[in-house]
Amino acid sequence: MTTFQIVASPDIVDVLRHEHEQIRRLCTDVRVAGPDRKKYAVAALQQAVRRHQLGELAVAHPAVRNRGPDGDAVALRLQAKGEQLDRSLAELGRLGVEHAGFDARFAAVCDALFDHAADQERDEFPLLRHYVPAQRLHMMASAMQDVRIMALD
Repeated sequence: MTTFQIVASPDIVDVLRHEHEQIRRLCTDVRVAGPDRKKYAVAALQQAVRRHQLGELAVAHPAVRNRGPDGDAVALRLQAKGEQLDRSLAELGRLGVEHAGFDARFAAVCDALFDHAADQERDEFPLLRHYVPAQRLHMMASAMQDVRIMALD
């Protein structure tokens, strides 16, 4: 007799949490990269953060607005922090890995990325899980992927 195992697709919270882990690993990759690989590691981090922010802005943050007593404030605060992170990463890219102050600035950007992820996990994810039906959370993961694909065009 053949048995089939149904594997649930990840919902948007699962996807975003996985991306947070990936971003943390990429920060470590940059820190340990030698001079010849650091530029590529930074580019991979920038790409992962841009992709993550796109999903947050298009799908996650709008879903928590008008949800619960703090939904609007949480979404707006996380959006503002995300925009600041984008600016910080762009400045870091312009500075270049060869710059004497790169490592110190990079450490500050990583700290900000980690803080942003912790804020989102503490404040936004519970709102999504509490106020958005599970089926919708799964659909949002697909919608986020669609948004990212369309952004590549």
